[in-house]
Amino acid sequence: MADKPITLEAIENFIAARHKGLVFPDWLERRFEHDTRERRAKRLRAAIPFIVVIYNLFLIPDWMLVGDEIKIALILHFAVVTPWVLLTGWLTKDDSSKLLRESLAASIPVAIVLQILVGFILTSSPDAGHYQYFVLLVLLFTNTVQRLPFRYAVVVSSTIVTCQGLAIVISGHMPLPVALVAITTLGVAAYLTLVSNYYLQRDGRRAYLHALRDRLQHLEIEEVAKRDALTDLANRHHLHARLDELWQQDDDTVSPVAMIMLDIDHFKMFNDRYGHVTGDACIKRVAACVRAELRNANDLAVRYGGEELLVLLPKTEASVALRVAERIRRSVEALGIPHEGLGATRIVTVSCGAAAAPASTISAWELIAAADVALYAAKRSGRNQVWPPFLYDREREPGANVTSLRRSGN
Repeated sequence: MADKPITLEAIENFIAARHKGLVFPDWLERRFEHDTRERRAKRLRAAIPFIVVIYNLFLIPDWMLVGDEIKIALILHFAVVTPWVLLTGWLTKDDSSKLLRESLAASIPVAIVLQILVGFILTSSPDAGHYQYFVLLVLLFTNTVQRLPFRYAVVVSSTIVTCQGLAIVISGHMPLPVALVAITTLGVAAYLTLVSNYYLQRDGRRAYLHALRDRLQHLEIEEVAKRDALTDLANRHHLHARLDELWQQDDDTVSPVAMIMLDIDHFKMFNDRYGHVTGDACIKRVAACVRAELRNANDLAVRYGGEELLVLLPKTEASVALRVAERIRRSVEALGIPHEGLGATRIVTVSCGAAAAPASTISAWELIAAADVALYAAKRSGRNQVWPPFLYDREREPGANVTSLRRSGN
């Protein structure tokens, strides 16, 4: 089944539904992960140096509280845990999957806690009971600073509480009442920090939804500003931006850019006979034909002015542009829109002019002017045709003058 499109309406409906919980529907969860994964990965990597420094500073309380096991602590710190923390940072890439990224992050507090509990179990120091409370600091860091996703945080917190309880029982360092207090304290801390983790993530996801809605609203406004209200084709403003983009590209100065300029034949006569409402409907139907003949998302159809339309075809040879123009001409002719002002059997047609050249050899406006020249040549030659009717031939078409080919009517 296809994913639900990420539209402004879909986001607004989801917000209005006041969805509870931290998991979005699949279509939105994928978008959330795509939008946030790079920042999340960078944040996790940025925390690695801080974790390494603070963690190894805990060798000082290791020496003070469980000094008899300091050698084991040193080995675990510098041969096991610290290398693993550094490795997780290296393995966490901007494009890592959520499962890999968060599993690596979750492994860090678990590794640190296991190191603490190994020393707690093995030591015979009378101060060992105080040493196991460092587990609480790791738990606080995991759920409020590292901010693992809630499900991962629940698993890690449960693992830490369980391991601490087992270590207390195995070590026998603490009387039963004290042991119960220690386990209960850590359990309550786990619960409270998980509640904090939950609300932080809920608020973060809500902020993301509102930010996404704002972005989609902005894009919708931008899209409306690019479109012609009557035909839904691009407008002149959009055309100018696209031309600037094409003519500023430095990586492709050889591939030609093609323009097709087309005009509805005798449109003024049609508008006078049938009225502006019918005239607008005619322009919309012709625009639909033009849009249907676009080859891909790179082609751009523009309402250039009145009944005059323009098609921009990047990386297109003149011969291909002529074929596209001919398809448009035939498509409009096939509509069979009556134009009784030309006789009982006459219909609406279009004339097309095409031109193509590499962007490095001509300006955008010179290329548009060349297509315009070809358009008026088509009209002077009888309309309902594509000009030039042949590929560029220097002897037959030595260079038309724009002024001489212009006319006063439609």
